[in-house]
Amino acid sequence: MKVLHLFSNAKWTGPAEPALNLCVALRALGVEADFACTPETAGGPHKIVMTARDRGIEPVLAFSLPKHRNPVMNWIDARRVRAFVQQRGYDLVHCHLDNDHRIAAGALRGLDVPLVRSNYAGEGLSPKMRPLIERTALLLEPSELARSADLRAFALPEAKTGVVPGAVDVERFDPARIVPDERAWLQIPRDAFVVGIVARMQTHRRYEDFFDAVKQLAEKHGNVHAVVVGRGTKQEQVAFKPVTERGLEQVVHFPGYVDGEDYVGMLKAFDTLVYLVPGSDGTCRTVREAMAMGKPVVAAKRGMLPEIVEDGGTGCVVDNTAHGLFQALDRLAVNRKLARRLGAAARETAQQRFALEVQAGRVRSLYESLLSGRRA
Repeated sequence: MKVLHLFSNAKWTGPAEPALNLCVALRALGVEADFACTPETAGGPHKIVMTARDRGIEPVLAFSLPKHRNPVMNWIDARRVRAFVQQRGYDLVHCHLDNDHRIAAGALRGLDVPLVRSNYAGEGLSPKMRPLIERTALLLEPSELARSADLRAFALPEAKTGVVPGAVDVERFDPARIVPDERAWLQIPRDAFVVGIVARMQTHRRYEDFFDAVKQLAEKHGNVHAVVVGRGTKQEQVAFKPVTERGLEQVVHFPGYVDGEDYVGMLKAFDTLVYLVPGSDGTCRTVREAMAMGKPVVAAKRGMLPEIVEDGGTGCVVDNTAHGLFQALDRLAVNRKLARRLGAAARETAQQRFALEVQAGRVRSLYESLLSGRRA
């Protein structure tokens, strides 16, 4: 089976790593999966290209694949993709973003090559996508919530959709691995209870609830620290000023944007991860990464979060208030044994449900069903 994946973005953000990881995992299962992305910039190879090569994939750089719709460039790309698909004999074309979906739909018009689309919006795609969805043979959904929303919005037959939970590299995110000691770097005591949050500092991410809960927790327990991983154009308004106003300067740490092994080490430094609002990646990949690291997750009842985190099983699902968040964190801070038990269950769930090979196996099975159905 030969599959061409298209990714129309030059930034290492949101779905970039999941899309690339899926290709790597599919290749390990015997699928000839090629990955086409936006070419190198004038300054040299960008991170997607370099990471693909690091992971054993030479990316296809024959198309422009702009992030946003460009009538001229899209028309040229559609012609090039069509010729490339016919020349290489691909069985499927798999898209990941809106503009590569547009390009592929134009390229495959009249060809007997089905189009597959991965949805990374945890609550369903925009209704504006209807014309493209109608020309799509299979829509891969990250959650039952998204699937139900899209079935209603686009009046799709159930056979045209499949739920494929987001994946995580459970070998990279393994609590047994030796990674940088971020507690030592941040000068956090070994016996402290560390609450972490990983999200862009944006006004809708409910940071005020997080800081209010941390303040209550620190006042009750004393030896509590919070780590805010991320940055944003609103960080002064959203994070720095609220921390000062609450007198949390000695409690809250701002390491900024962290990646690579430092990011894995940062997750390992947490006792629990808080996740309140899905961001640009509606599939909430950070939650699965923390679970793979053996960390219980305290998540709000928003988006697909309740489908990822089992309340009382792998973490806590709380109402959308600062008090509800405080109660959950207080429970874990008081009962460290419970926190470790939930963390161990989170790790096991990540291995069983979210491992890359599990996701790739599910996608390959859906590919095979699609192709066999068309042949029949």
